Amino acid sequence: MLVALLICMLWFKSVPAEQNREDKLPASARTTLNNKFPGWKFAEVNQEIQEFVQTELKRKSPHLISGDFDGNQQRDYATLIWHGRLRNTEGKAIGPRSFLVVFLRQGCGYRMYVIKDPDGEYLSTAKKGTKDYNYDEQKEITYAEDAITTGFFEKGGSSYVFENGRFRSFVSSD
Repeated sequence: MLVALLICMLWFKSVPAEQNREDKLPASARTTLNNKFPGWKFAEVNQEIQEFVQTELKRKSPHLISGDFDGNQQRDYATLIWHGRLRNTEGKAIGPRSFLVVFLRQGCGYRMYVIKDPDGEYLSTAKKGTKDYNYDEQKEITYAEDAITTGFFEKGGSSYVFENGRFRSFVSSD
C-alpha cells in the first residue's frame, strides 16, 4: 500500500502542471480514449455555442470539463466526442456518433465510463450544492456532488450524476 502511494506521488510530480488544467485531458486518460475510440475527435460546435461557453460559462472548451463527479476529492474529467457514424433505420449514415466519456480518478489512474448518444451539444459542470430542477421527476434537487450537464443551445439539457457506481441522467433544463 505504501509503495503504491509513493508511486502515485512520484507520478503526479512528473505530470506537467498544464495537464491538470480543465482544458487538457491527462495523458493517461487520452491514451485510454485513443485505445477505445481510435480516430475519435472532440465534438464540434458552432460559433454561437463557442462564444456562449467562453463568455457566459467562462471556459475555453465546450467539450471538456472537470469536477469531482464521484465525491472522492479528486479531479475527474468528462469529454464529449465523436466517433463513428450515426445511422438511420435504413442504415444510411446521417452524422457523427456522439459519446460522453467520463474519467473518474481512482488511485493513480482513471476509470472510464462511456455514455452513448448523450443529450446535448456542449458540456458544463453543475457544482456540488447547486440547486436545479429534475423535469423527469418534477422536483427541485440539490446536487450531492459535481454533476455533468449537457445542453442544446437555448433549448434544453440534461444532467448526469454518479450514483451507486453508474451515471444516471435526467432532463434538467427545458
